[in-house]
Amino acid sequence: MPTKQSWRNHYQLFNTVENQELMTKHHHLSEIEQALINNELTLYYQPKVNMLTEEVFGAEALIRWIHPTKGLIPPVEFLPTIDGTELEIKIGDWVANQAIKQMDSWLKQGIKLEVSINISSLHLQSKNFIERLGLSLAKYPNVNSEYLQLEILESSALGDLQMVSQIIKTCQQVLGVNIALDDFGTGYSSLTHLRSLSANTIKIDQSFIRDMLDDPNDFTILDGIIGLADSFGLKVIAEGVESTEHGLMLLMTGCHYAQGYSISKPIPASEFSLWLSHYQANKSRITCGNKKRTRKENKIKLFRLIANQWKKQFSENLLSAPEKAKYWPLMRSSQCHCGYWIKREMQDELFAKDNLLKLSKEHDICHDVALALLKRYSAGEIELAREGLPQLLFAFDELDAALELCL
Repeated sequence: MPTKQSWRNHYQLFNTVENQELMTKHHHLSEIEQALINNELTLYYQPKVNMLTEEVFGAEALIRWIHPTKGLIPPVEFLPTIDGTELEIKIGDWVANQAIKQMDSWLKQGIKLEVSINISSLHLQSKNFIERLGLSLAKYPNVNSEYLQLEILESSALGDLQMVSQIIKTCQQVLGVNIALDDFGTGYSSLTHLRSLSANTIKIDQSFIRDMLDDPNDFTILDGIIGLADSFGLKVIAEGVESTEHGLMLLMTGCHYAQGYSISKPIPASEFSLWLSHYQANKSRITCGNKKRTRKENKIKLFRLIANQWKKQFSENLLSAPEKAKYWPLMRSSQCHCGYWIKREMQDELFAKDNLLKLSKEHDICHDVALALLKRYSAGEIELAREGLPQLLFAFDELDAALELCL
């Protein structure tokens, strides 16, 4: 319970729980600062790829804590602790210096890459930020500042848009660095930021990328962001690209740059050059990105991609034990990705209406068959449900045949 302490005419409520939390935070801050002093902090680098050429053009520097007894500590376990503190600025400066130092080291090995670092709102607006970053760059004159990219969280601009805008312009004009708006689409004023902030690149938040194959709403947002970026002449990079299919969908919507686990997880700097020398291009992405297709052909390919994703997800779940089944795809034909595609194309009039009606009918049949199988599966008739899988695959073959008629 709170106790009351007084001196003179002042009263203070003392909460033991809050005091313990405060002491724990101070202790954790002290540990993190000691980790910085003891060189326990390090940077991992996640590669970025141009999916049209499969060229590795850059990497994002990501902080890690290698604890002497606990081992690798991910940033989510310690960065929230330093949020809003002087230590956040100190570590931010350390990250910038280490990344530039690594760029210089790679240049000596013949590796020329764009390297991006994450800049917090507090760090960006801290006193003498531009001067300190300039000094870090001056230590390594061989490093072209244009290859250093500052990734600024879109939400960082919410506090003082005018100040942030001026700092960004100064960084670009005086230091020559590039600016990326990170986690784009998650803020409250994305359109304002596009107009007011002179960013060179926008990074589409991975929350939109992760589910874009399954959720038509995420895909619509993604498509809109890419269209906006193109209108403003900005480069777009997608983070969280976890499969070849993610990459193919991005290519078909006009996004050519990506990072994510389908390319590589973040890796230590000491292993990066070896990874780079063994990197194998994704032939599916190259073929997709460089093949000339009409607007109609591109839409057909997109439909086939999302239909195959739906079929794959449903089939994998049906063949899994109930406790291991992942989320089921959208089961109502009017709400799934393909259903939205058909609805849009009915309005667009690019395809013959009779062909779209045939496609819609076959699509409804696929869902009817799937719903019947899911009903059996949910009722515990798992083997009977699985025996009906060939019927579903046949229905999808008929759907594909109807799609061919749309060409």
